[in-house]
Amino acid sequence: MNSVIRATVVAVAMTAASLSQAQEKLNLRLLSSVEERFPVSLVTKEYIDTLSELSDGRISIAFSGPEVVAPNQQFEPVSRGVFDLAFQIPAYYLNTTGVMAAFSALPPDAQIWRDAGYWEVADKELERFNQKLLAFVPAGTEPGYSHLLLREPIQEGDKPLAGRKIRGISAYIPVVAPLGGTIVNLPTSEMYSALEKGVVDGAAFPIIGSDYYKMYEVTNYFMRPRFSAFMFAITMNLDRFNSLSEEDKQIFLEAGKEIEKTGPAILDEAALASEAELIAHGMEETTVDPEVFKGIAEDVQAGAWQTAIDGNAQTADRVKALKAMAVENGHAE
Repeated sequence: MNSVIRATVVAVAMTAASLSQAQEKLNLRLLSSVEERFPVSLVTKEYIDTLSELSDGRISIAFSGPEVVAPNQQFEPVSRGVFDLAFQIPAYYLNTTGVMAAFSALPPDAQIWRDAGYWEVADKELERFNQKLLAFVPAGTEPGYSHLLLREPIQEGDKPLAGRKIRGISAYIPVVAPLGGTIVNLPTSEMYSALEKGVVDGAAFPIIGSDYYKMYEVTNYFMRPRFSAFMFAITMNLDRFNSLSEEDKQIFLEAGKEIEKTGPAILDEAALASEAELIAHGMEETTVDPEVFKGIAEDVQAGAWQTAIDGNAQTADRVKALKAMAVENGHAE
């Protein structure tokens, strides 16, 4: 076989192999930090549906939730390739990296994150742990993902939570402490019973899912204003991503851009539905005086940066570098 014919045969074979790979059916496994029935999983479902649509049904995703692997233990299995993809809550892997968690201190807008270069910082950070960022979805179009659920209405004065014990994590301290309360760190699985038995007087918790956990059975009030920003990351094992055809890589990335646009509105609607359900079960709003609450939003942002810095000494410098970028862009102080 002369060299010209050989080259032609090789080229045709390579093209055929490439087309075969591009058309290959992909059956992948996704590990999620939240249960499939939990309202936040609407974002995961939308992403999976978009993948199927863009691939003409070639890409299918099998869902596994926290009943398979505990939320705070899910990062490593994805890095090792035990699971192909993940729907992650960055706060759960603060002990691995604080960079992702720091995004709760930024404006909740994925397009801003992309335009300002923050998204690329997160992507490069995940590559250190053999993961590829596909989407980073703010948990709503505005800050205000969380609220306080209380057994009794707030008190008057500048310390409306004086003497009260509030179930929550350290991220909620900048809200609870200035209002006079004390954070009690309890897992979600113990929250209901702690409220039922009066071990705590309230809980700091996302609005979405407050009804799912039947908080209306053990609390009577929800505090306003709402507070804090939150986000969810969709990632893929980096080796798995690199093994995909260029066509399929683009499908996963384009689906990621799409869910970043639609996801916050989906979560806004879920939050409104959860609040409506609380009200339908008899819960009432209790409101902090605006003058008392003034400045707490800034404290929450500052606290989010500090939590991301203090939570992981090994990544603290990279969080500080991200904050410096945000300050330069006018997104942090």
